[in-house]
Amino acid sequence: MVQYPDSIVITTAASGWQNASGVWTAGATGTYTFDCRAEVNGTGRKIVGNDGALIDYAFQVFLPVMTVVIPPASDFVLTALSNGTITGKIKRASNGQLNSRLWL
Repeated sequence: MVQYPDSIVITTAASGWQNASGVWTAGATGTYTFDCRAEVNGTGRKIVGNDGALIDYAFQVFLPVMTVVIPPASDFVLTALSNGTITGKIKRASNGQLNSRLWL
């Protein structure tokens, strides 16, 4: 049995910034590839957003613990062994002590 049979590619984009002269600089983008395990949200669970509103999600993804901070609304391409290829935006990310999790 393989603990992380799926894979996910995440593209993050940092917001731009303006220097003292008023010149805008585009934010840097980063692309990350991780082995993971995607579990379907078959029970209809929801996560609480920053404003307290409940948010639906389709998958909860488990990854080995990582130090990369994944901002919400980052693009992803999930290649799941049992669900094919899925694309969309990340709803929440959490780096815990034992593993990292994403809600898609």
